Amino acid sequence: MKNEKTHDRITHGLSEAEREIMQVLWEMGEPVTVSGLLSEFEDSKGWKPQTLNTFLTRLVAKGYLESQKRGNANVYSPLISKTEFESQEASEFIEKNYGGSAKRLIAALVDGGAVSDEELKELQQWLSER
Repeated sequence: MKNEKTHDRITHGLSEAEREIMQVLWEMGEPVTVSGLLSEFEDSKGWKPQTLNTFLTRLVAKGYLESQKRGNANVYSPLISKTEFESQEASEFIEKNYGGSAKRLIAALVDGGAVSDEELKELQQWLSER
């Protein structure tokens, strides 16, 4: 969905609203117009077209979306997949909170009881298969 140049352009730090918009775009799986997105947020958020346009403009500037003109409307598409986004978020979280050590994160989860014995076995199996 993206290339390395896109990855290099991404500016991290999405607001909660921007994350929600990206989630909807990933779920939709196809390019969408403002009016197509507005129907998703108008009732739940009460957003007006101008508000949604502001968020979309920010997402384009941050490198998460591309905008293409089709007729009189702009059509928005993600430049990063949900999997790529989650991977980047996890890496940043580990770097920021655990000095870049995934082992320290896992130890904290296991020691804190957040990982069940069953999940730990699944992780061990998954790691041995990699």
